[in-house]
Amino acid sequence: MTRCMNLEAVCLFILDNHEESTKLHYNILRIREEKKDTLGIAETLLNIGNIYYRGQDLEQAIIFYKRSREFALKSNNTKLLSSLSNNLGNYYKDKFVENKKDTDKNFAIKYLKEAIYYKEKLKTDRTLEKTYTILAHVYFESKDFNLALIHAKKAEKLALENKNHEGVGSSKMLLCEIAVINKDYELAQSILEDLYLYLGNNKAFHILNFHDESIVVLRNKIRNLQTNSSIISDSLQESNYNTLLLARQKVRVELNIKYEKDKKELENANLALKNEIAQDKINKIRINSIISLLFVFVLLGLVHKLRKKNKAILKSKNVLNDQANLLNQQNLLLKQSEAFKAKLFSIISHDLKSPINSLKLIVEMSAERQLSKDDYDYLMENMKQELDITSNLLNDLLFWSKAQMESNIIKWSYFNLFNTVSKCLHTLSTNINLKQLKITNHLSSNFIVWGDEMRCEFVIRNILHNAIKYSDFYKEIEIGIKDNGNDWNFYIKDNGVGISKEQLNNMFVSDTSRKSTKGTLNEQGAGIGLLLCHDFIESLGWSLLVNSQEGIGTTFHIVINKEKMNSKKPTDKLKLASPSHEHQTSITLN
Repeated sequence: MTRCMNLEAVCLFILDNHEESTKLHYNILRIREEKKDTLGIAETLLNIGNIYYRGQDLEQAIIFYKRSREFALKSNNTKLLSSLSNNLGNYYKDKFVENKKDTDKNFAIKYLKEAIYYKEKLKTDRTLEKTYTILAHVYFESKDFNLALIHAKKAEKLALENKNHEGVGSSKMLLCEIAVINKDYELAQSILEDLYLYLGNNKAFHILNFHDESIVVLRNKIRNLQTNSSIISDSLQESNYNTLLLARQKVRVELNIKYEKDKKELENANLALKNEIAQDKINKIRINSIISLLFVFVLLGLVHKLRKKNKAILKSKNVLNDQANLLNQQNLLLKQSEAFKAKLFSIISHDLKSPINSLKLIVEMSAERQLSKDDYDYLMENMKQELDITSNLLNDLLFWSKAQMESNIIKWSYFNLFNTVSKCLHTLSTNINLKQLKITNHLSSNFIVWGDEMRCEFVIRNILHNAIKYSDFYKEIEIGIKDNGNDWNFYIKDNGVGISKEQLNNMFVSDTSRKSTKGTLNEQGAGIGLLLCHDFIESLGWSLLVNSQEGIGTTFHIVINKEKMNSKKPTDKLKLASPSHEHQTSITLN
């Protein structure tokens, strides 16, 4: 890319379009600096220096030549170094001719000798004679005519070998000037005649255009030195010179035509090069577009593939999550099953132990004949009743267990709280009668609630059982419900031995509440009853509170919030019959 741009910039330089050439060269320099192309940077800096040199901005030109030389030395490029040394030597030669300063002369000699060294090293450089000619001019201007003669002869020899007409002209003109300085007019005249003959034989008359003024000056100097020359010789020489001038005039016309033709061809070549560069840009744009489209298609394909893979991963993840949830549910059900099994055995052992113990006591007292005939007859009459009570209790427990195994959901229904309490009292009547306790039930006979009747019955039965267990003979147990505004307070109060503060604090802690205390008749429990009551009450949305004082008695409070209770009422609530009792209340419990 930069080579094409460089070629275009050089063409613009040849066409004297220095401004455009300079802009393009600066663009090339920026690109090559980004690529860190040392050799390319040196080449571009040299071209920019040539533009400034052509534009007579010599100081700026020398700055770019020296910068270019630094990069050329880094890349060790002999060809570039030879051109740069030649240009620098030529620059200091011109300064020396103008100012006659030894520093300029020394720099000129130094750089020109370096140029000769590099050009001789290349062996293919066809401009070596030009460098020798410039160096000869430096020595000539410094009046070192011997060294000037030596280098001018070397330049002439190389120019003749390479058929470099311009080099031949420059070297012979310098040799002629040296001959004039040495006052050897014959040699000077011979050199001029050789030059005319060479240019005529090679039809290189245009070279005379470069040396018109110098030839006139030299001819005058030679004429002044020809004190012993013949007129015939002068006439002949004048004739040859006139013929040469006519031929030169013809060559000038031909060269002008050729120049215009070459200029037109160069412009056409430059236009073709621009078109080629433009077409190259279009082709690159097309290629980049195709590559971009292919990249987009590949990218879309990858995105589609990734989405498809992500969907598969997400699907697998969902399946794994479903399986994990299922396992968690199964694990939860398993834990619930184990907990239920433990609770079931605790309930059965707790609720059946009391009536069985009563039967055992009757049997033991009968076997030991500690009972009178009247007492025995009375107890036997109640034996069937006790067995019925035990059977009913067992049936209730089995029914409740079956309901729990079928579903752990609460079985909501309307039921009469008074009847539930009466059923519990009937179940515990043996123990009540044994201690001759007084039961006071303040509940309305038509008090209807909404809840799980089996759980409610279990809770009431266990609280009553504890009240009986820890009551002394002839004490009173009070059952009732109070309206506290925002709450219903269902309570069971006994006048028994009471509960210590430590036991009260640990009553519903699973590890300590299992330590059952013996009753007033050494009744033994499983220690699980109140813990299960607390569990059931929470499942119904109730709160269980206990107030107790040792030696005075204990009161269990079941508190139901009315606001929560009303918000949970079913929309298809049953229509209750109006009770006959004036204190009859119908509520729905969560």
